[in-house]
Amino acid sequence: MGMVSRHRSARIIVTAACFLMATFAWGAVFYGHSVYMDALTRDMGWSTALVSTAILVFWIASLPGTIGVGLLIDRRGPVPVVMIGALCIGLGLIALGQVTQAWQMFAVYAILGFGYPALAAAAISPTLAPWFDRGFGVALGVALTGASFGGALVPLILVYSSARNGFEATMLVAGATVLAVLALVVVVLARLGRPEPISTTGPAAAAAVPAKIMLKDPLFWRIAVAAAFGLGGQVGFLAHQIPIVSIFAEPGAAATTVTVVAVASAIGRLVVAQASRAVPATLLAAGSYALFGVGMAVIALADSFFVIQVGCAIAGLVVGPIVLLPPILARQAFGAAGYGRTYAMINVVMYVLAALAPWIVGMLRDLSGDYIGGLWILLLLETAAIALIVKPIPNRLINS
Repeated sequence: MGMVSRHRSARIIVTAACFLMATFAWGAVFYGHSVYMDALTRDMGWSTALVSTAILVFWIASLPGTIGVGLLIDRRGPVPVVMIGALCIGLGLIALGQVTQAWQMFAVYAILGFGYPALAAAAISPTLAPWFDRGFGVALGVALTGASFGGALVPLILVYSSARNGFEATMLVAGATVLAVLALVVVVLARLGRPEPISTTGPAAAAAVPAKIMLKDPLFWRIAVAAAFGLGGQVGFLAHQIPIVSIFAEPGAAATTVTVVAVASAIGRLVVAQASRAVPATLLAAGSYALFGVGMAVIALADSFFVIQVGCAIAGLVVGPIVLLPPILARQAFGAAGYGRTYAMINVVMYVLAALAPWIVGMLRDLSGDYIGGLWILLLLETAAIALIVKPIPNRLINS
C-alpha cells in the first residue's frame, strides 16, 4: 500500500510540474507571440511581415529542439531538458525587451524557438508517459491546463504592464519569473527521479517501432500531417490575435480575447481528455478541427468586437484539444515504448507548418491590408486536417 501511495503522490507531483512548464511555454511564448507582435510593430515601427518572419525563425529553430527533447527524456529524464528550456525562454524574454534592430529580434526568436519544445508538449508528454498507463490522456489534459492558465493570465499581464511600466521592464520581470519558477521545477523533478517501467507484459510493453519503419508507415504520416494542419491553423491565428482584434478594440481590450481563448481552451481540454476514454481520438480530433474552422469563419465575417469575442470563444474551446490529441493518437498508434522519439518525429512535421502559417498570414496582411484572406486560409487548413484524421486508427494500448 505504501509503494502504491508513493507512486500516486509522485504522479501528482510530476503532473503539477508539467502544469507549471505549460503555464510558461504557452503563457509567455505561444500566446505571447501576438503580444510581442503588437508591441514590436507599434513601438519599433516594424512591419507585420517582418515580425511574422521572426516567428517563422522561431518555429524553424524549434525543430532541432523538438527532435532532441524526446530522445533526451527517453534516455536521461526531463531534468536537463527543463533546464535548457528555462534558460532559453527566461533569458530570451529578457533579451526581447532589449532589441533595437531587426537582426537582434531574429536572434532572440531563434533562442526562444530552440527552448520552447523543452517546456511544451514535446517535453510534457514524454515526461508524463512513464508514470501513466491507464489515464495518460487525463493526466496530459490536466498538465496542459497550465497552458490555459498561462494563456488566460500572462498575455493580459504583459499588455497592461507594458502600458504602465514599458515593454523593456515588463520583459525583464517576465524572464526573471520564468527562471525562478522553473528552477524550482528542476529541483522537484530531480528529487522525484524516474519511475520503474509501468509493466513488463501486455500492450504497454510492446517494443518500440523502429524509426525507419515508422517513416514508411502511412499511418504515421496521416497522424502527423493532420496534426500539422490543425496546429498550423491554430498558430496562424494566435500569433496575430491581438493585431486582428485591435481593428475593433484598443490593445488592452484586445488582449482580453486571449484570455477568452485560454479559458475556453481549459474547458475544452478537460472535456476532451475525459471523453478520450470512451470516444475514438480520431473523431475528437476531427471535431476539434471543425470547431476551430467555425471560429475562424466567425472572426473573418465579424463586424463588431462582440462577434470577434464569440469567434474567439468558439475557436478557444478546441485550442487545448488540438494540442492534446496528437500525443494521445501517437501513443495509441505506436505504443508507449520509445514514446519520446515517436512524438518528437510527429512534432517535427507539426512544427514545419506551425512555422509557415503565421508567416503566410502576415504576408497576406501586408499585401492586402487586412487579415480576411489569411483567416480563410486557416479555415482551409482545418478542413484538410479533418479529411486526413477522421478515419479510425488501430489502438495498441487499452484505455491509454
